[in-house]
This record gives sequence, C-alpha cells and structure tokens, in this order.
Amino acid sequence: MLSNVEYTRLMEILLRQDQYIILLHQNADPDAIGSAIALKELLKSQGKNVMIGTETLNNLSKNLLSSLGEFIVTSPTDHKNLIILDTSTPVQLGSFESMVEKAEVVISIDHHETFDTNKFRGTKYTYFINKERTSTAEIIFDIMLKMRDEGLLNIENTNCDKIIRGILTGIVTDTGHLRFSDVNTLKTLIHIFKRGYHISDVDELLRVEDDISKKIAILKAHQRMKLYSVSDFIVATSNVSSCEALAAKAILSTGADVAFVGADNGSEVRISGRAKKAVIDRGINLAKIMSQVAPIIGGEGGGHKGAAGANGKTNMEEGLKKCIEFFVQDLGGQSNGESLEYTEEAEIQDCWGT
Repeated sequence: MLSNVEYTRLMEILLRQDQYIILLHQNADPDAIGSAIALKELLKSQGKNVMIGTETLNNLSKNLLSSLGEFIVTSPTDHKNLIILDTSTPVQLGSFESMVEKAEVVISIDHHETFDTNKFRGTKYTYFINKERTSTAEIIFDIMLKMRDEGLLNIENTNCDKIIRGILTGIVTDTGHLRFSDVNTLKTLIHIFKRGYHISDVDELLRVEDDISKKIAILKAHQRMKLYSVSDFIVATSNVSSCEALAAKAILSTGADVAFVGADNGSEVRISGRAKKAVIDRGINLAKIMSQVAPIIGGEGGGHKGAAGANGKTNMEEGLKKCIEFFVQDLGGQSNGESLEYTEEAEIQDCWGT
C-alpha cells in the first residue's frame, strides 16, 4: 500500500491540475484500462476533467470499455498534464510518446519490475512505483482507500460500481485468474468481496470468441514452432504476423512450459513471452529476459515474470534466438548452438549441451 507520505505527495500533485489525460501502453490490457477508468472516476469526483488515451486495445479491454460505457482517444492530443499508467517506459505508448516531451506535468503509476526510472527523470516527472503489487489496479485501489480515509471520497458524487468493476477486472486478468496472486492481492479482493462483488461479476467480460484471424495466427504459430528441451522444461519459439501474445499463450496450453513468439509486420517487431508457474518458481523472470532482448531488436521490453514482451524495429529471428540463450543462462545451463525443428522422427534439442 502507498505510505502516508507517498499518498500525500501524490494527491498534492494530482489536485494541482484541473485537466489530465491518462495514457496507456499499446495493446492496452484490462489492468491498464480498468486502472485508468477507476482513476478517471476518482479524479472526476474531485472536479477534474479527465480523458483516457491509448493507441490500441486488446479484445478484453474493448469488452471492458463497452460494458462500463467508457470511451478513449486513440491519437495524441494537446494535453500538457499526463498520467501514465501500467507502462514501464515511454516507448510503449506508441504515437502518444510524442506527448511526453511536450508535457508540463508527467505522473507515472506502475507496478512492473522493469519500470525504467531513467526514462522519467526531470522536474516535470513524478513516479509512484510499487513492484510488490501484482497489478496496477491494486495501486489504484490503495489510492481509493486512502481517499476514503481522508474524507475525499464523496460516495454520492462517485461511480463506485464502475471503479470496483474496473479494478476487479484488472486484478483478475493480471494475476492470471489469481494464479500469480499473493497475500496482498487477496487482501485487496477481500475488501472488494465485502462490498458484495465476486470474480463472477467480470467473467462475462473475459469471454472473447477468437475471430478467424486469431485462430489462423494460433494455428500458424504451432505450424512454425521450434521446440527445445532445457533442463526439465519444454521451450517453444515461433513467429506470426500478428497476435503474438495470444499465440504464446495458446502454445503453453498445448504443452510447452515457456513460449516466445515473434511478429514482424515490416515496420515493427514484437516478441511476446509466456511461462508457466513452475518455470517462474525456478527463478526465471521473463521481464528481465525481454529487457535483455530489446536492444537486439532495436527497442525496449518489460512486463511480468510470467508474461512479458519487447517491441523493436528489426532482427526478430535473432531476438527469438537470444530469448532461448538468456533463458538457458538464467537456468544455469549452456546452449549448444543451432536449433532443431521438431518432427516425429527427431528428438527435441537438449540445450544443456550434454
């Protein structure tokens, strides 16, 4: 939870300005969108004029926006007061990154381990990072509780239902339906459940039927898959033209312990990584791996221990190779070179070099 000193400092800064735009990373997920909607409502209760901006949304976030009757802008505006949520580095903002340099006030609130403080230095920057939280939504909930305790939360003037549903959806999705939750996550959920809410309240938002393009991406990812045996884990790499995060998740569901999937559309390269809990329990941190891979593809990366990504401009294949190398190194092994495409006649490559 935010300390009293941190909260006082944050509210002092937030209440100075009358207008804000809340910016989110590209392909904004429900934690980003849910947190933004909740914070927007909290600031509106203080008489602030607030917009939300992000270049793109994933399908779950589109469902959440529609369900809560919210809207966003998808291209930069002339706002000078920015709040950046759930975003560890400005490059992840896409076209909205151009607003950061021109801004007069920039407030960042995030929970990612890879949050880059070097990218948010200067008198106009303020950041509040809690890497102990499993989602940004939990941090926003902490802010709400502090506002309530300080008498700043006017229930009659606040859409609390909208706030709670946004926060609950963010928590559920960013913890993988609580698979990666911890004691603090559960304490937050107890607060929410005591108010009559339940995880089932957001279940409908989390049901998205994949369209044909996504199904094709998943099938192509499996078709192009290369498999590696690293210690007692099966690691997969593949490439698609889009939907790389969805493809990586699908590959895990069909048996791999770790999946790295790249996408190259000619102007941008993206690599998405996903790992099962057993892998994380061995000390693997995909956010760290993606931050190491990012310079190779000419970009930046980050995320969570079990779900992370990197965006760049080039060298997708080299980036995927480095994902394997860094994974092997983090487990203490040695890669033995060239990859082997898995077929019925061939054994999976042993990356320990034995």
